[in-house]
Amino acid sequence: MSDEEKRKYIEEVFKYCKTDSILVINKSGLLQRLQCPFEVIVIQDVGELYKGLICLVNAVKLDLSLIDVYVI
Repeated sequence: MSDEEKRKYIEEVFKYCKTDSILVINKSGLLQRLQCPFEVIVIQDVGELYKGLICLVNAVKLDLSLIDVYVI
């Protein structure tokens, strides 16, 4: 996928999701919006964050490699 295609995809995603929430499928199979701040569990050590730590996500971003980035 080219960078231009990725930018268009990101624009399409942000028609439905903003930087203050994410959409998830809950345990019942229903679509649910999680508003920031929401809790996450760190699954891999990153900087000062260690595996198993519970953190609050203040914002959500999407980088050009189409990976969700949580601002903690």
